[in-house]
Amino acid sequence: MSYSRWINSHFYTYWCSSKVYDKQDELFACHTSIDGQYMFTYTEVMKFIDAPDILRSRIKDVELSDIELTEITGYMKEFIKDVDIEYNKRLINLRGGM
Repeated sequence: MSYSRWINSHFYTYWCSSKVYDKQDELFACHTSIDGQYMFTYTEVMKFIDAPDILRSRIKDVELSDIELTEITGYMKEFIKDVDIEYNKRLINLRGGM
């Protein structure tokens, strides 16, 4: 699932499909260029949402403006929401659809 594409953003972001056993390990992918790729766990993304300036030290191939920080944390919030929804569905299914 893509949250942003280069057509309308400086970032290409998506929920990266991976084999994990816990939602805290789900991966948010962020591409700043063809070569600039970053993978952040759900846990890291939660920290970035609370303190966006941390991203400036983690994404090093571009200088992030305040507007871009707001943009990317918006995509991260969508990712967190989607992961939470998916894991809640799984929990309901495990409990037999209660």
